[in-house]
Amino acid sequence: MYCKYLHHPGVSKIQYKAFFHMCRLQSISFDLESRKGTAFMLQDCLQSGVLAMMTIAEERKEALSMMCEAFKFIEQQAGSAGGLSEPGNMLDESRSDEIKIQDVISSIRLLQKLQVKKDEKARQMRYGGTGSRLS
Repeated sequence: MYCKYLHHPGVSKIQYKAFFHMCRLQSISFDLESRKGTAFMLQDCLQSGVLAMMTIAEERKEALSMMCEAFKFIEQQAGSAGGLSEPGNMLDESRSDEIKIQDVISSIRLLQKLQVKKDEKARQMRYGGTGSRLS
C-alpha cells in the first residue's frame, strides 16, 4: 500500500534523527532480505510535516496491519492529527481539495476491519460455520 502525501503538522516538530531512531525501536522498518515492511519517503525535509509511506507484504491483510501500526506510531510521536491545525492556515476554510491525515488513517483502519471480517467469514465458510468466532 502506498500513501504518497501525508501532511501532519506535528511531524514538523520532530527531529529527523529522533524520528527514524524511534522507528527502529518500534520495529517500523523495511527488511531488505524479505522485501517486506514499512518505508517512509520524505517529500521535503521532515520540518515541512509532509511524508509518504509505503507498506509491502505478501498479503493485503498484512500490509494493512503494518500501515495501521505505522499510523499509530506517527500519532504517538507527533500527536493525534484530529485536533491539530496550523496557525495562519485559516484563509479559506471552504476549500475541500486537501485530504486530512486523520481521514486517511480512518480509511485505512476501516479497510483493515473489513479485511478481518472478510477473512473471518471465509474461514467460517471453509469450516462449515463450526469454527469459533473471534472478536
